[in-house]
Amino acid sequence: MAKITINRENFQVDERELEQGSLSIGRNQDNDLSIDDPAVSGHHAQIVTVFDSSYVEDLGSTNGTFVNGKQVKTHTLHNGDVLTMGHYQILFQHETAAAVQNANATMMIGASQLEELTTKARHKDRRKAPARKNASAAPLHDSRHAPAAPPPADKPRLKIHENSEQPIAGNTELPDIDDNENILGETQPVPSSPPLYNRRKGDNSILPSLKVMLLAVLVTVITFSLLMLIFK
Repeated sequence: MAKITINRENFQVDERELEQGSLSIGRNQDNDLSIDDPAVSGHHAQIVTVFDSSYVEDLGSTNGTFVNGKQVKTHTLHNGDVLTMGHYQILFQHETAAAVQNANATMMIGASQLEELTTKARHKDRRKAPARKNASAAPLHDSRHAPAAPPPADKPRLKIHENSEQPIAGNTELPDIDDNENILGETQPVPSSPPLYNRRKGDNSILPSLKVMLLAVLVTVITFSLLMLIFK
């Protein structure tokens, strides 16, 4: 949040918080901030605030608007800027910018504080030293006297079953391939092939083909004659 502090000859006169929009400054009473000073114009300047940014704009004043001693027409305001209008000084402050600036500032310490911090650091190192010494004097474990690690769990193995029985005595002859009986003891009928007939000599004659051709020619002639009679 931004605010302005109005001073006259090092005395605080007023303080305003800047809201979104414009704040008009001048000698007339219709301004948002009225300054009773003959050196200030009726509508001297305005401060415009948009979100977290603010800037000052001179409205054509007679004596001008100054920021940090430099006359400006428009100027973006930063934390700590001082605006001068006539005999009045306006200090611009931005709390967010001030907080960031303080966070980034380096803290200055004196010689006595530095000596005290050094002494505390030395005492801390001395306290840690015995612990380190005891830790280094601790005997190392000898791997030869270390307890044996438990054997790993047995993995599943394949069991081999040995057949110790003697083969049964009997006929071990394989069936003969030439036997008519099926090996599986089943008989399957052999499909019979269809009988072959000898073709007769008359089947090779071309007479049926000629009859068909003559019949087709005859039909064509008759059809053509009828068409000629009809369309004559």
